[in-house]
Amino acid sequence: MPIATVADVVARLGRPFADEAEATKAAAFLEDATALVSDYCGTDFQQPTWDAVPGSVKAAVCSEVIRWLSVSPGTVMEKTGDLQVEYAQTAYDSGLSQAAKSMLGRYKKRLASIPLTTGIEDVADGAL
Repeated sequence: MPIATVADVVARLGRPFADEAEATKAAAFLEDATALVSDYCGTDFQQPTWDAVPGSVKAAVCSEVIRWLSVSPGTVMEKTGDLQVEYAQTAYDSGLSQAAKSMLGRYKKRLASIPLTTGIEDVADGAL
């Protein structure tokens, strides 16, 4: 289940979707963005351990979907001098942007070490 809804994307986009195809595409992108965010953070934000999805996580998912929706298939590069045009089936970049990674940084699991002590100062010196 996606972290955000199509209605969340529409609210942030500031306009309704042009047609059903765009809404369907947004729903698929929401699933993709949710999976990428969960993988990046190492956390499933919909587990019972989370009371609610943090606002910045939902904002990151919605911003990625809007970014992906704004990229149209077609020309990915055009050069006027010596006329060079490059076409692709899609210019959709399925990775998370640096802005999204920055927003999600505080939720990313980090490796850390913790000191383990027995509470005994120095057994080798016979201080017991």
